[in-house]
Amino acid sequence: MKALPALARRHLLWPVLASLTVTCALASPAAGESEQSTPRLTATQQAAAKQLAADQHVSTREAQRRMLRQDHLTDVATSMRKHLGSHFGGAWIDQKHGGRLTVAVTQPTAAALVKKQARKEQASDTSTVVVRHSLRQLNHMSNTLAKRISAANKKAAHGLQSAVVVQDNKLRLDLPKGKELTDRQRAVVRWAKRTLGDALTVSTYAHASKPFYCGGQYSCDPPLRSGLAIYGTNVRCSSAFMTYSGSSYYMMTAGHCAEDSSYWEVPTYSYGYQGVGSVADYTFGYYGDSAVVRIDDPSFWQPRGWVYPTTRITGWNYDYVGQYVCKEGSTTGYTCGQVTETNATVSYPNRTLTGMTWSTACDGPGDSGSGVYDGSTAHGILSGGPNSGCGMIHEPISRALSDRGVTLLAG
Repeated sequence: MKALPALARRHLLWPVLASLTVTCALASPAAGESEQSTPRLTATQQAAAKQLAADQHVSTREAQRRMLRQDHLTDVATSMRKHLGSHFGGAWIDQKHGGRLTVAVTQPTAAALVKKQARKEQASDTSTVVVRHSLRQLNHMSNTLAKRISAANKKAAHGLQSAVVVQDNKLRLDLPKGKELTDRQRAVVRWAKRTLGDALTVSTYAHASKPFYCGGQYSCDPPLRSGLAIYGTNVRCSSAFMTYSGSSYYMMTAGHCAEDSSYWEVPTYSYGYQGVGSVADYTFGYYGDSAVVRIDDPSFWQPRGWVYPTTRITGWNYDYVGQYVCKEGSTTGYTCGQVTETNATVSYPNRTLTGMTWSTACDGPGDSGSGVYDGSTAHGILSGGPNSGCGMIHEPISRALSDRGVTLLAG
């Protein structure tokens, strides 16, 4: 399928005014100051803070404090990624130590640079750890392993999976618990142990992964809880973010939703259906899970500032372990969870996907295609999860925008 023309893309960094606002938000209230002086969280931040408080066993106020500074910390992490280059070993938000940012570096001298830059960017509690492998090296090893996993998983009843574990500065190879491996899969495990050495840990996973779409147009209805449901010929999914290329506008969703449908509709307030547009480009497989639907009538999405059904999106960022993200799906509604793995290789039935992100958010059939975000920052497109229990797999927005050749419509 012909791809759309690629456009240069840049993450929208916070202006100086926003940085000052965050700084004020993080300051402790003065003695006698009322609760009303505490900056209000957005609906997404409130939901994420509630989940954070439950997960981390902290007070609501502490959870809100962490959410108020999360966007700033991920911006700092992205800045470190850029400035440290080959000495950047990854970054994560350490919820076990107050939600502070931790940056891994490959040289002790780089740690001093991190501290200096962190103070400059008003994140002075940032900690550092010296590691052996840079993030570039980990990602290179992960990509090499992913190719072997993908080949070995073909026609296998149960797939191998893997992920980068930045906190341990390692890769983790996951075997299906209690399941027999094929000869090709066993060969991959032997190769990984021999080649990757102490950069590898081997573990197991209990629940197989699967995409979360509705296999029949109305099979998930009712209810429609949140987000924006989109209906194709044989499938129902959810919509993600709005994008553009030139003078054309495109709605993003999951690539596997686009495989069996070319034209999409959305439910209207009168319980009829309004045509949206046709699939322009998609990927579902090794290199990700995203699609763009060309919008026939751009006025459907006006006013321009509302670039997502209920949330104004102002930019995008990379995924960092420890941060909390939310999704707004048409089936399970508004749910949030903590990012646990990045650059993950995921085994779906008859498919292997690479470069995905795992989090602990709950989701279900029909949520595929939902936008994954934090506050007003886009992070990805929901793809699927485990076949039992909570867990969410999403396609990182950075890759989806690049691969589909579109730019995020920021309001």
